[in-house]
Amino acid sequence: MVLTGSSSALLQRIVDRLRAEFAIKDLSELRFFLGIDVKRTASGFYLSQKRYAEAVLDRAGMMNCKPAPAPIDAKGKLSADGAPIDDATSYRSLAGALQYLTVTRLDLAFAVQQACLHMHDPRVPHQALLKRILRYVRGTSSMGLHLCGSRNLSITAYSDADWAGCPDTRRSTSGFCVFLGDALVSWSSKR
Repeated sequence: MVLTGSSSALLQRIVDRLRAEFAIKDLSELRFFLGIDVKRTASGFYLSQKRYAEAVLDRAGMMNCKPAPAPIDAKGKLSADGAPIDDATSYRSLAGALQYLTVTRLDLAFAVQQACLHMHDPRVPHQALLKRILRYVRGTSSMGLHLCGSRNLSITAYSDADWAGCPDTRRSTSGFCVFLGDALVSWSSKR
């Protein structure tokens, strides 16, 4: 949103009234919050979790790994088969860390969701998926989410479902995303 002279003056009056009523402090422009880097651009904001992604890679011992071209093989689905892994706690910790990374990395959502389906009993193929996701993150750590203003206020929604798609339980997966103009404002994926 671009502030015009009159809207800028209105904003300043609101800030002045708030200062008179409450003890507030101007913390200046937002740059970093809860592991998310915020950069103001001419058209909006760019949100990135590069520092957080690199911290997760470092914790996993994969800072120098070879990047993967995609986070998951879209055709294959993981089953509950395979040998149990040695350290399920580490698997759960890394999978949870990757879940937080999906705040700004929507391209990871499906792959991370697939890894998280098996947090209760992770197996060797699930750990291989987790490592592949981390390899993809290694090559794309600077990617993020661009939020931009738009005068277009039309609402557009998309949804999809994979009915009985889980090879073990035959459970379904569904998801949706909602746009206000060109901006993604809501999304979800559920099993």
